[in-house]
Amino acid sequence: MEVVPPNLTSYQKAIIYSNARFTITEASTKVGKTYSHIIWLFMKSHEAGIDHDGRNYWWCAPIYNQAKIAFGRFRRYLAHSGIYRFNESNLVIYCPNGSQIHFKSAEKSENLYGEDVFAAVFDEAPRAKEDSWYALRSTLTATEAPCKLIGNFGGVSNWVHLLKEKASNDETYEYFKITCWDAVKEGILSEKEVLQAKRDLPEKIFKELYEAEASEDEGQLINFENIRRLFQEKNLLDGQKYITADIARLGKDKTVIMVWSGFKVVYVKALNVTTIPHSVDAIKSIQRLYDVHNNNTIVDEDGVGGGVKDYLKCKGFINNARPVKLKGKEENFANLKTQCYWKLAEMINQDLMEVHCDEEIEKALSQELEWVRLPKEVDTSKISLISKERIKEFLGRSPDFSDALMMRLWFVLRPNYGVYSVK
Repeated sequence: MEVVPPNLTSYQKAIIYSNARFTITEASTKVGKTYSHIIWLFMKSHEAGIDHDGRNYWWCAPIYNQAKIAFGRFRRYLAHSGIYRFNESNLVIYCPNGSQIHFKSAEKSENLYGEDVFAAVFDEAPRAKEDSWYALRSTLTATEAPCKLIGNFGGVSNWVHLLKEKASNDETYEYFKITCWDAVKEGILSEKEVLQAKRDLPEKIFKELYEAEASEDEGQLINFENIRRLFQEKNLLDGQKYITADIARLGKDKTVIMVWSGFKVVYVKALNVTTIPHSVDAIKSIQRLYDVHNNNTIVDEDGVGGGVKDYLKCKGFINNARPVKLKGKEENFANLKTQCYWKLAEMINQDLMEVHCDEEIEKALSQELEWVRLPKEVDTSKISLISKERIKEFLGRSPDFSDALMMRLWFVLRPNYGVYSVK
């Protein structure tokens, strides 16, 4: 069998013939990324000089229906030959050389563990969970197989976007960004159609879908660049020591304890769901280590946190408490939590805060801060943020790290507190 690839654009060729084992492609809609990767996976499953019998090649997508769409496209390309067999129920193509092309859903990470996988495409990867990538990466280890990740821009803290950083210092990875203007230049898209889309769509949507660029949500309070700078050294002065702690309740929640020196987070400890005594002991240990008094320690008082506050006799943070009056005036916030998040956003956007933590916590906190947003309909007489439940829908977890960060502003709004220390 001789495989003759179709005509491809220069950027399609650059991606599919890359020498990097892993390629990450953030691309505009309708620029031919799916088509070119279908060609690549087909070519890998038909490489000459290899015994393909029993070898598996995977096409992975965030949900079953997307995997089925790719299976249908493959099937249309191959059915006319009469030498391929198709399993419609399991989404498998059986090739005449003995190789098998499987179309897999990444809805559950356990679906992506397997054997004898010699190449894979992760389609629409930014819409899938990072755990699914970990599972797929584990599967590819035994065969040292290549993988190509593709999708539209998914946000600056999305795990696929963060993978591109590896391309700058690891030759195993290569990053590609394909915009609508690249496709216009290559004749894939009509310039007239792209300009019409730009007129028709909100700027944020056009930037992300057509130009693969970050664009803040209209209601987003903290911009991407300042979130990134939050984790950079700014030489802020040390100051009073504080501890803020968001106490775990149920499910995937974590207990997050932050130690502050002025407006610098100098230490972060994250615990899985713990008992009240466990949380109390952890905070007491950190208080002794960093010489932080109870008057400079605050925990969220809602739910389990109320018990921790009672044991420690420290300050308590009540999310739905009334906003603090400033200079004798009421501020138009729905509650204390919204008021503190608003002040937090102001400080981060002015580069007045700094966080030192490991890479995993940085990623989680960055994602959470992106979701500090106003709802679509804003009542200016009583400003509120999108609900915690809504954020959980997007993140798949509670914003525990950002809540711990936000509580530091309680001491700013109540300047009579936070002036104590012990030696």
